[in-house]
Order: sequence, then structure tokens, then C-alpha cells
Amino acid sequence: MNQPNMSTIITTALLAVLTISVHGQTAAPASAGRSPQGQSFWRCKVMENEPVLFIRNEGQPAATGKLIFVPGAKPTVMAPDLVMKYEEGKDYVWKPGSNTIELTAGTRIPFKTSAEMVPPPGSPNTLMGVLFSEGRFFHDLQMQVSYPHAADWPLHDAPQAQRLTRSDAKLKTKQALKLVALGDSITEGYNASGFAGAEAPPHQPPYPQLVANTLQQRFGATVALANLGRAGTGAGWGLEMVAKVADEKPDLVILAFGMNHGEPAAGFEAVMRKLRDAVQAACPGADIVLVAPMTDNPCGFPPERFTGYRDALRNLTTTNVALADVTSPWLELLKRKPFSDLSGNNINHPNDFGHRVYADVICQLFPLVTETEKK
Repeated sequence: MNQPNMSTIITTALLAVLTISVHGQTAAPASAGRSPQGQSFWRCKVMENEPVLFIRNEGQPAATGKLIFVPGAKPTVMAPDLVMKYEEGKDYVWKPGSNTIELTAGTRIPFKTSAEMVPPPGSPNTLMGVLFSEGRFFHDLQMQVSYPHAADWPLHDAPQAQRLTRSDAKLKTKQALKLVALGDSITEGYNASGFAGAEAPPHQPPYPQLVANTLQQRFGATVALANLGRAGTGAGWGLEMVAKVADEKPDLVILAFGMNHGEPAAGFEAVMRKLRDAVQAACPGADIVLVAPMTDNPCGFPPERFTGYRDALRNLTTTNVALADVTSPWLELLKRKPFSDLSGNNINHPNDFGHRVYADVICQLFPLVTETEKK
């Protein structure tokens, strides 16, 4: 599917102020919601800034929202800007042992009805039968919830063979690293609150910048980013960009396509193989990360398309080429929360939380200590 062609396009308390060079510009600071070294939410027992878009279902007296885990204590609910704090009992109620938050009759928290989420045909802000908007529309509806919990994440990290040896060695010896990101609108940064064009507090940068920030913070090496992502593109366009990727003299290249592809998995694998091989030939000293993407809104797209793409990318891993599987944790999240909690446009872009998931999956390919080093 092509990205919606919209003219208007477009965490948190700061854990550190890290500035990275992006084509000569100063980047936004790194997001929080993770440990100082970029610990993913599924490795933590404190959930920070989980997004919730409250919805009142037909026939129900109050709007509710679902959490990923069952809180072990009263959750804190903040406005999207992470400044305003809502009051338990006045704006919302939570019952111990539940992963549901219910809004009160006099709540100040905005919400939508289930009918508003699926507007009639021809309604404004509608695409493919669901409520849709670019910019900060959904960001401003998604409250940020933090809480402790004792639950375990059902997906276990499956460490790959240590493939990214070149960039890993540079990071661990604190040498400067050049990162190049090539992908579609998700890579370009759509619907991150810090994305140029429609910024909103807390101004979190898109996932490529989060990766650069986290790696710099984790290893103490200087990490510079060139983000070559462009909306509406696929891997075929990526082949046209290989020379520009090479011009950046990268140590590490992220290749993140799939959202705008509609062909069967075998066709996607064929074009991604060409792109991988072209980047390897043009940048013989670089490592490559292949990103299996989030899914589209399941109201319009079956997840099997994306699991097929993920499996196709697994076939392309080799020496100095690794897979960052965003698809699997994304599908697990959708078992626990509605898509409208996780997306920045309710169709095919992640919100701040989703951008953090992308960054966390990529960064776990670069642990401070590998399994081999532990032994």
C-alpha cells in the first residue's frame, strides 16, 4: 500500500541530553521510557508512558482503555505533553488486578466513541473505513500511562549469531560510527512527536535518531546519523538510493521497507535481496540491519502479509547482515491493545511508543555484553 499522500505531515522526561549530527543539524534529545542504556519495555518491571486512546463502546456508560500489563499499583495518567497529570477518582478509576482504566463522568481526559472510530463513508478524516489523520491528531488523543508490574513478556529475545561484528567492534572501542537509515515514511519519521512539520510535546525523535542516541549513550561512542527515508517508497526505490548511501561512507546501514509492498513474500524477498546485495557491494565495510516492519491496521490488512515479509527477511541474514524483527512484538502488542493506541495515524505509522519499539528491537542487536563474552 502506498503511504497516504497528505500535504500536512508530520518521551517523555529526558534521561539524557544527547545531540547527534544529522546532516549538520542538531537532533532532538533522546526519549525516556527506558533505562539510561535503552532498556526495552519488555525487559523492565516499570512501564513508562504507555499510550492509551480511550474509547467508549456502544452501549457502555464510560470510555475505557487497555494496558499491556496488569499494574501492581495505581497507574499514573498524564496528558500527551507529559506535563498535565490527571487525578485518579476525578478523571479515571482503576481497580487492582485489572488492566483496564475507566474514565469518570466528569473526566477531563479526551476520548472517542466506537462510532467515531469507524465513521460513515465520506466522512472527513477517514481512510479505508476508519478514522485517520496525519500530524498530531492521534498524538493529542493518546494519554500516557505509567505503572509498575510483575508480568513477564511472553516473547523471549532470541539472540542471533553475532553478525554485526564490524559496527559492534567500533562501538565497543568507542570509535566514531556512521549510521545510515534507508526506508519509507516510518523511517523518515512520520508521526513521531518530534518529526518536522507537525511537532508536538514531548518532541520525541523518530526511531533512527533514537537508535543513534541509544547506541551513543550505551557505548560512549560518537554516532552520526544520515536519515535517507522517504514516504511512499519501497525497496525498488531503495535500489536507486544505493549510491547516496555509499556517499555517506556508513559503518551501519538500516534497510526498512515492507509497508508499501503488496506482492507475495517471495517477490518481496527477491527485491530485498537485490537491495542487500547492492548495499554490500557499494559499502563493503558496512554492517546491515534488515527491519521487519509493524503491521497496518488489521481492519484492512491481514497480518499474514507482514509475517511473510518477516520470514522472507530471515532468509537474507548472513555475515554482517542481521534481522530486527519488529513484526513479532507488534503482533503481541495487538493481542493486548487496540491498534489506535499504537499508531500515529491509525493506518500505517507508529506513534512515539511504536518508534521506541522499532529502536529497542534494533538496539538489542548491540548488547553491551554478548552471550559469547559472558562465557
